[in-house]
Amino acid sequence: MLRLKNKKVTVFGMGRSGVAAVNLLQKLEADVYAVNQGEVSEWSDKDGLALSKEKLVSQSKASDLFADSELIVISPGIPTTHPVLQAAVVKKVKIISEIELAYQVCSQIPVVAITGTNGKTTTTTMISEALKLFGKKVFCGGNIGVPYCEMAQRVLDGESFDFAIIEVSSFQLETIETFHPHISLMLNLTENHGERYEGLEDYGRAKLRILLNQTSADHLIVGLESGNWVEWSKAYPVQRHTFSKKNLDTAFLHDFNFTKSRLVGAHNRANFYCAFKTLHLLGLDNKALFQQFINDFKGVAHRLEFVREWEGMRVYNDAKSTNAEAIVTALSAFEGQTDLVLVMGGKLRSENDHFLTSLLPFQKNIQLILTMGETSERLANEFQQHFKVEQVNNLEGLKLRLLKKDLSGVVVFSPGHPSFDQFKNYIDRGEKFKAVMLSL
Repeated sequence: MLRLKNKKVTVFGMGRSGVAAVNLLQKLEADVYAVNQGEVSEWSDKDGLALSKEKLVSQSKASDLFADSELIVISPGIPTTHPVLQAAVVKKVKIISEIELAYQVCSQIPVVAITGTNGKTTTTTMISEALKLFGKKVFCGGNIGVPYCEMAQRVLDGESFDFAIIEVSSFQLETIETFHPHISLMLNLTENHGERYEGLEDYGRAKLRILLNQTSADHLIVGLESGNWVEWSKAYPVQRHTFSKKNLDTAFLHDFNFTKSRLVGAHNRANFYCAFKTLHLLGLDNKALFQQFINDFKGVAHRLEFVREWEGMRVYNDAKSTNAEAIVTALSAFEGQTDLVLVMGGKLRSENDHFLTSLLPFQKNIQLILTMGETSERLANEFQQHFKVEQVNNLEGLKLRLLKKDLSGVVVFSPGHPSFDQFKNYIDRGEKFKAVMLSL
């Protein structure tokens, strides 16, 4: 058990994972401080944050506090190169992620960890729900929205779990030390997070840390769409199992029927394969039960989620889409459709972000692109010579455009950008999109 009693520990970033880390550290009787951007009065009432005011420090005043700490726990969006951490880095204060903190508390619970650029949340949820159907008690969390530290608190309170199914991001993996999945999944790798990484290899090497502590007794399920990552993984002793979204195992496709599944597209069949393979590696083989799971699984909110039919149109919500590959995956799910209305745009991540090359193969499928958000004009300028494109700028503008009732087919809301220009997060973006669509 991690021993932090009376040790000075500072948590940086008061999102949900940061608050959960603070609460866990209090259970461990650490001397806990919390740091966040902005004046303390602006964030002291964060849901679930139960620290006295003298333990709350504004980021702009926290450099000395970090340097004087025995341990720092950082939220995923904060790099170790953050200027306010530099005095602590010089003093070699240990900096770990929230998932590392949680793992050190409950390492006795076997971990299945899922990473990749796209599809993490759906696959994580699939594995969790399939295990529940097979009678296992699981915790599902991590980057999916429920902090791993919340499970650790429950374990300290005496609750038990058969497995922890944890979605992990490259940001979280940067600062792990002992985090050790029994099964890790690397789904795919494409350009992403240009604001943090210098290029695809830099990004991929961060994700490679998921293998850091795996041994020959552990397993890696890796998609061949991960490019060079597949070759890099050979340097680790883990047992490797490969798959390809475009060429799935024929025995798997033969054994299962997907006609009753609520999820569309080859990418979702690949996600089902990953769930099936994970259960197989855990010794859970029941094809009839897994077929029931395929038939009944409802999918994940904001991941190509069917919203409604309206005026001859089917509307899908893919609000979790934050990169070009996510848009390509969404559009590919509607193979053969020639009446797609793509709604995209959001916060600019990098001046190097371009989407035309990714979308050109869908010229015959897309009847109209509607752009919104901070990148609305930028996208319209990029696409105008190759697609019919209109700027709607925001959800209200989208509603007004659809109310013209001159379109039919499929509306795919797949922004391809972060949400923080107009929304709190992708969940807020998706819920507001659905509300507007249901109000038509």
